Amino acid sequence: MRERITTRISPDFLDTIGRSFKFRHGKGIAEWLKNSLDAYLRAAAQGHESRTGNWPVILWLMNGGKGRAGPNLAVIDFSGASFEEVDKFFLHWGDTTASTHGGSIRTGGLTGGHGNGGKFYMREMWKNGARFLTWRNDRLSSLVVERKKDGTTGYWESKNERQSDWRRAFRIAFPTEDGLLPPSIILDHLETAEPELVMELGDKQRGLSVVVGRTAKQVLSSNDLVAGKRWSVQRLVDAIGDASQARRPIRELRIAIFVDGELKLEKLSVAAPPDDPEWPKKTFDLPGRIIDVDRASIGRLILQKTSEQLVGRLRDRNGVLVVDHRGNPIGWYPMSELAVPAVPAGRFIHGELMLDFTGLEDIVQNDRERLIGSERTSRILHEVSELIANQLSEIEKAERDREKSSQLDSAAILNDSLNKHARRFLEKLESDIFADFIEDSEGGGPGPEGAGAGRTGDGDGADGDDGGSGGESGGGGGANVVEGGSRRHRRKKYPQVLLSGHDANPANPGETKHLGKTHPPLYQDDEDLRSNVWWINASHPFAAAALEHGGSQGNMFQSHQLFMFRDVVQREAMRMLQRREAEIAVDRLETELDEISHKFLGELPIDVVKMFMSDG
Repeated sequence: MRERITTRISPDFLDTIGRSFKFRHGKGIAEWLKNSLDAYLRAAAQGHESRTGNWPVILWLMNGGKGRAGPNLAVIDFSGASFEEVDKFFLHWGDTTASTHGGSIRTGGLTGGHGNGGKFYMREMWKNGARFLTWRNDRLSSLVVERKKDGTTGYWESKNERQSDWRRAFRIAFPTEDGLLPPSIILDHLETAEPELVMELGDKQRGLSVVVGRTAKQVLSSNDLVAGKRWSVQRLVDAIGDASQARRPIRELRIAIFVDGELKLEKLSVAAPPDDPEWPKKTFDLPGRIIDVDRASIGRLILQKTSEQLVGRLRDRNGVLVVDHRGNPIGWYPMSELAVPAVPAGRFIHGELMLDFTGLEDIVQNDRERLIGSERTSRILHEVSELIANQLSEIEKAERDREKSSQLDSAAILNDSLNKHARRFLEKLESDIFADFIEDSEGGGPGPEGAGAGRTGDGDGADGDDGGSGGESGGGGGANVVEGGSRRHRRKKYPQVLLSGHDANPANPGETKHLGKTHPPLYQDDEDLRSNVWWINASHPFAAAALEHGGSQGNMFQSHQLFMFRDVVQREAMRMLQRREAEIAVDRLETELDEISHKFLGELPIDVVKMFMSDG
């Protein structure tokens, strides 16, 4: 018969594993809260728990003081464990079945894990070690977990001792020589706030457990939480709320927080970052083909966009939480670690990835911070990154469109002022151009038949530049036409300049005109001609660049607007001149247009000029 070799592990291996947890106090307390939740869930599965949820847990923060070590803290729940359970499962490092007591407790609700997190927090982060005391069925057990180099991991203080008074058992967890405050503070609170719980403890219907950390270590990762002998309370509470392992306990437990002798918070809750109402959450199925399994789906990704940036205290929400099918956290990926574009919209995204497939447990790490690097992990993260990148692209486009719309709202103010100025200017210009239309009193005999100066039209005057059928022949002593002719101007309105993608289209009420980057900067088609409208193309590369780099109130875009108006005024002026004279020399036309342009710019109202003088 072959002799089997017993596995032997050096205590040094605990140091190696302990370093992998990279503990912060917020994260470690989250592990203890998770253990409290599992204790309640086990009791419920065994029919020993009278409540169905919202189970009470007390987090007691104790600052040190003169002659008293600290800071210290305790996590207290009201379930309890037997000596056998503590000896067999609590002290068994790395046992993945510890939460289910070796698989004997069958419930899908346990948070599970590798049986290490809570104990390693006890071992690594307390100068004087951490105490675990539990009482149930008149039996008390207490031990201390501490880091030693002699091959031990702590010591027993009490082993299954008989203790019929739960209050006395509770007091034993807080000896004054440890620098701890007297537990009467908590006992008084229970008498007042939890009379039913006190009754159940007195009737032996439930137990209690206390984990006490004695003198928190000040390491680099926790210096913001521990200052000398005191806790930075708000920062610690925030750190607990940000820890992924605390999310389910916070949701399912009623965690009260005491600081020294005062109840600071009756129930710990973490407000979710406010969602962007204009961007509802989206759910995506991850197909089995990603990891070559014969399943339609191996999980789902839920993405949400917030209305405020996930920075500062909320930075730990800016990523993807990975959970198993029970909702237990098994990984966390900040957005910065995913293969997604580094765009501003990325700071507003958070998500949850639920995975459910055979073999998932093989890629879950000891500390459940990241999944184990593997081909499956790479494929899953690649798919997740692709989905997030697509959403970021949509969000960025929507934000650009919104920003452009907002910029055009501002541009419309100047546009309106320039339209008013252009209309007044063209009215005066037309009056000046046709001011010398007079009848010659000495004319005699029939005058020559006039010819329309404009394009041939139906003569109804609907188009301001359509000519009629020509002037009538003069009667006896008819009016001779002197320079400029005597034809009446029948144009009904002056051109209006609008912003594409923003202003309403007169030809299609309720809609706007959408132009692309290939359209000219100043645009008019046949439809616009009938409405006598010109469009400043806000999508033209020059206009788009001006909006992006200086905004609608920047000098670049405002100058662009002004010169588009000048172009329209020049075109309209040229039509007026051609209506007055069928033929006009090019050099004279250039001179006239230069003078008109000079006047149009020189006569800008002072309030419009001031718009160009602003900083934007």
